[in-house]
Amino acid sequence: MMPNRISLYTSEPVRPGADIPVFYEVEVPGNNRVALHRVERGDEEPVTFEYAPGTAGVVWFSGLSTDPDEDDAVSPGRYTLTLQEVSRLPGPGGADGAGGPGYAVTDLTEPLPFELTADPYFVSSSLTTAGVIAGQPVCVPLLGLLRTFGRPVTLTGHSGDDWLTVSPAGEVTGVAPAATAGRYGHLVAAARTVDDPEGPGATIAVTVPVRGESDPVAERLRVVTWNMWYDATCVLNGEDKVLRVLLEQDVDLVALQEVHRYQEPGTVRRLAERLGWYYHEYPRLHDDPVHDKDVGLLSRHPIDPEASGFHEHYLRTAVTVGALTVQVVTVHLDHTSYGPDKAPPGTRRFTAAVRQQECDSDRAEEMEKHILAPLGPYLARAEEEPVLVIGDFNSPSHLDWTSEVSTPPFNWPVTQLLEDAGFTDSYRAVHPEPTADPGLTWSPVTLWREGLQRVEPQDRIDFIFHKGSRLRALDSRTLVTGCPAPAEEHPAWQHHPRYRYNTWPSDHAAVLTTYELRGR
Repeated sequence: MMPNRISLYTSEPVRPGADIPVFYEVEVPGNNRVALHRVERGDEEPVTFEYAPGTAGVVWFSGLSTDPDEDDAVSPGRYTLTLQEVSRLPGPGGADGAGGPGYAVTDLTEPLPFELTADPYFVSSSLTTAGVIAGQPVCVPLLGLLRTFGRPVTLTGHSGDDWLTVSPAGEVTGVAPAATAGRYGHLVAAARTVDDPEGPGATIAVTVPVRGESDPVAERLRVVTWNMWYDATCVLNGEDKVLRVLLEQDVDLVALQEVHRYQEPGTVRRLAERLGWYYHEYPRLHDDPVHDKDVGLLSRHPIDPEASGFHEHYLRTAVTVGALTVQVVTVHLDHTSYGPDKAPPGTRRFTAAVRQQECDSDRAEEMEKHILAPLGPYLARAEEEPVLVIGDFNSPSHLDWTSEVSTPPFNWPVTQLLEDAGFTDSYRAVHPEPTADPGLTWSPVTLWREGLQRVEPQDRIDFIFHKGSRLRALDSRTLVTGCPAPAEEHPAWQHHPRYRYNTWPSDHAAVLTTYELRGR
């Protein structure tokens, strides 16, 4: 028989924010878990746990927090990992006091100690800047990507091209020589604490695409739409996780939804400042920000504020990519009367009940009268200035569902209106077969609807549409990192829900489309 054991799949010490893989083996498979306890607190209940199915495998503790003020944080300190069996006891009991059955926990291994250090680290190991023209200055701020836990640090150039340096202010600066046109500048920057200059440091690799004076600033544009699930606050260290995804995916533009302005600066501005990017957020119009549109845009390329604007139902941002201006319209449509709730379970059929549910919402009117109509002058110029309509539509696509009705609307009206206005659904342009490539975005986390006592319908409700021949979709895909735990209620999780530790900081999948930028 194999012994019960666990071991870390990573070197110690471990830094907060890192993923911690733990290998386990168990003699008898059952309702087992790997529990993480904080030594200093001495709590009987774990801070969090991961189920350990079968006789062997690897579980991941992800989404660890750097904020010790969070009551469920896994911040710098000493911890243990223990393989445990959880058995259900008959009769009333349970720590939740609900009168349900209780549970007995048996340790199957001795606690495995490890430490989370307070060493500095970057939220991503690398970043790529927007293209720069040879002879022009480069300035890449790094401090917004660095976690120091309040300890003073120094930044230095570790290795790379001699025309790039790290300034005392934590910026990578330099002027690209003419000979570097068509190539890339590279610098690895290192951060170390002042009180331990020889200790373990953090590094980040910076890549700078250099263009010739007559070359386009970029040949491609990587565009994302992403619902932030209440400003990425539902998971620990949410903003760090957002930044990590954007940098690792080499994103150029990201349209954000569910970004509110409950505090200043708002989420959009904070993310932009940490990235050193440009931003455009919906203005604060009301004392109660709930009545403002909860959308914003981050851009690695410059934004022209004079050519940008907003409407009650959208934010319009003029992004300049060299000589090309792209009008990016970020939307978050009415969330009421969700149509798939009325579809026969397990189907995508637009029935009379689904149609009535959709007609009870304001989405079609919102798209037709309050988005497409006021955008008319920009749509007329789409061959010169392409237009993107991006966001969370809160309804599926007519390209994905069959229809069973004979009176309008015949299928999902919002996407049909965009198609009728000359827009192309970038995901379906790349993946024309919905059965083979469903492109689900709702939801990797919400799997059960408690109020309806039913499985949550899974569908594609987040979109990137484009109009104008100067954009051509080369690739489009949905994006989720890790294996998110579900956002559902459970007595054992009421104080420390497992989804709080997800690597993925949202309840939507993001959509990432790569466009080719074409000449006239």
